[in-house]
Parts: sequence; structure tokens; C-alpha cells
Amino acid sequence: MNNTYLNDLDSKPARKSSYNRSGNRNIKWLGLAIIIIIIILTVLFTTKTATATNSNKRVKQVTSVQIQNGDTLWSIASRYMSCEYKDLNEYVEEIMLSNGLTSEKIHAGNYIIVPYYTDSTNY
Repeated sequence: MNNTYLNDLDSKPARKSSYNRSGNRNIKWLGLAIIIIIIILTVLFTTKTATATNSNKRVKQVTSVQIQNGDTLWSIASRYMSCEYKDLNEYVEEIMLSNGLTSEKIHAGNYIIVPYYTDSTNY
């Protein structure tokens, strides 16, 4: 073979094909996209877990209360009322509804059902 032909082949610098350059770029973008997705999923999962553990769900329960001398629906309601009720009137109405009362008159020695809220962890 002709030595000049071989020399010409050896002397030309090797060119990277456009496929290799764009392929490397695509791999870099894919890697970056995967890292971003992992970060987003980690943040979302951590936020949901923290919210779920910090929010103690309140559960409605009832208790039976014996009416003592001097008790009124209002005094009993003020002992058991929690932030779930907007005001004492609303809570007294719920106590009356729970007991089938048509008036606020109650008698010592009787029992009434009083709804109240507690943390679900205590349930």
C-alpha cells in the first residue's frame, strides 16, 4: 500500500460524531431530570409525613354526666366545651339534641349525655 495514503489517514484528527455529542448532552439532561424528580419526591414525602404526624385528629366521643345540685346545662357545657364548637349556645343545643331535651330544665340526680372531643391518640 501507499505510505502516503496511510500517513494521510493518521494525520487527520479524529472528529467526534454529532451523535456522541448530542447523546452525551441527553444523558446529562436525563441525569439532571432524575435528580430533580428525586428531590421533589423526597420533599413531598417528608412534608406529608410531618403533617400527618403533627396533626392529631380530634374524635367526638360522649360521656354520661350525673347532674348535681346547682348544675345547669350551661355550667355542664362550660366544663366540657372545646374549640370545635363556635360558642356555648351551639354546644348547649347539641347537648339538648343528644338527650332529646326540649327545654333547658334539668334535675339533680339524673344523667345526661355530653358529647366532647379528644385527641385520636387517646382513643
